[in-house]
Amino acid sequence: MTATQATVPLLHRFLGIGLIAIGVAAVVLRYFGIGSLPHDEAARVIAYTLSGVAILLLVLAFLVFKPRVPHRAPGQSFEQYWATPEVGAKALPVWFFLEGAGTLAAVAYLFTGEPVAAVTAGLAIAAFWLAGPKQS
Repeated sequence: MTATQATVPLLHRFLGIGLIAIGVAAVVLRYFGIGSLPHDEAARVIAYTLSGVAILLLVLAFLVFKPRVPHRAPGQSFEQYWATPEVGAKALPVWFFLEGAGTLAAVAYLFTGEPVAAVTAGLAIAAFWLAGPKQS
């Protein structure tokens, strides 16, 4: 496998590790009370708004951008599939939207502590890993 062939799937792994690190950092910082807003109606509005935007990003990723990613042809190896420049160009926006959704929801949880933001972050992280290079 050449460096070009390994780059796109490896990028997914690094983006996912960073997304998990952001989620863990949000939980740890929230546990210690760092970065949290006062728990009032404004915090709830912020949590629901950011979670809604994160869900919108998830929907865009799966309903608009994921269908554009070409499917692997029968008999085509994993390496051949990812060596095609078109595949990486179409898969990257999906991953970026999913990572953005997870990051946004994790930040919403950090600031507000609302369960809806935590659930949305978990959903986005799971969706990110489910939309990985092995799933194409």
